[in-house]
Amino acid sequence: MTVGGSSPLVEGKNKEPLNTACNGTRVDQTAHVGESVSITCKYPQADKSSIRYFCRHAGNFTCTNIISAQHYNYTKLPRFSLTDDKQQGAYTVLIFTLTQEDAGKYQCALKTHNSITCLQDVFLHVLSEY
Repeated sequence: MTVGGSSPLVEGKNKEPLNTACNGTRVDQTAHVGESVSITCKYPQADKSSIRYFCRHAGNFTCTNIISAQHYNYTKLPRFSLTDDKQQGAYTVLIFTLTQEDAGKYQCALKTHNSITCLQDVFLHVLSEY
């Protein structure tokens, strides 16, 4: 699927591309190799039933989903977790045991019906051990 402009795509569970466009909000996070990092993504209260995504930019305007949640307040994968606080309108992604390969651009996004809304771009900088 080809999408015009600079809108990245999110590949969902079935590897279908989902169009996303970020509103320019940018967050920079810095941590060291071996540490964990916490990334908080805020969303409007009206979207609390949406699917929450955290994806990694893979180039060519694609963003590959790493972890997502809709009905559960907590989702855990081996090196990632997502905790959703619907009262605060925010979800937090933790990345455990960082490596240099984790450095790069990520995106917080919401899926409502058939559209994806980018909440913010996240640039993760991973520094060598002390």
